[in-house]
Amino acid sequence: MKSGQEHLSVAQALYQLDFYLQQLDLPFCVKDLYREAYATRRGDAYKDDWLDVLVEDPAVAGCLHTPFTTHSIAETLLRTGHEQLVRVLIRRIQQEEIGFTQAYIVGMGRHKR
Repeated sequence: MKSGQEHLSVAQALYQLDFYLQQLDLPFCVKDLYREAYATRRGDAYKDDWLDVLVEDPAVAGCLHTPFTTHSIAETLLRTGHEQLVRVLIRRIQQEEIGFTQAYIVGMGRHKR
């Protein structure tokens, strides 16, 4: 995957995740998770202000119009080297005692009556 496309995929996944967390009214956001995952590790080189402007990029903001799940978000983050962020997300979900499930409906055949 090209670097520019990879950056876009990460930005979209983070934007989708932030939207998801907001809809569930959780006590943390993507910026909190990102800070916990990377602030200590990156030290003075840590920056997260770019997360505040994701909505300004139409290619990022438009990703809410395409289907996504927590699985697709995590898959993108893992594929692009953000395992630490996914670990922090899982840890926060466990700390908050949040349970979730995903259901996929691929298709329904016609049922005869």
